[in-house]
Amino acid sequence: MEDKFKKMERTLYDYRKLDTAINNIDIDIEHLKNDITLKGVSYEERSSPTNAFSSIVENEVIKRSEHMEKEIARLKSLKADKMALRAKIYNALKDLKDHESKLVKLRYLDKDRRTWLDIGLELGFDMGYCQKLRNKIINELTESIYP
Repeated sequence: MEDKFKKMERTLYDYRKLDTAINNIDIDIEHLKNDITLKGVSYEERSSPTNAFSSIVENEVIKRSEHMEKEIARLKSLKADKMALRAKIYNALKDLKDHESKLVKLRYLDKDRRTWLDIGLELGFDMGYCQKLRNKIINELTESIYP
């Protein structure tokens, strides 16, 4: 259970970065689609004992195209996973009570991570109660996001 707890905390810390990661994946996909560079071709004589026709340029283009298609498919899959995670987190956070969502925002989602003392002062609770509330929230979120 501890591993899931830490995984959920890490997911919340990284939640703000998901949009950036998704946008960067889109940029990578577009870059691969628009990349038309080829490397140099040598024109040394090659003889073949068969009548098979083999073009070095055609083989390179086919090999490169297959590699790019696999890489684009991998990136699209990664993007879909990140988008699904973002949607799951968003839905789970919507279900929290106001003071719970404020605690999550102050501790995990803001750029500057606040101390438990600061969070307690902001919410009007003591530090110990905030930490117990955090445990309850993280466990609920974990059940919702990582069943």
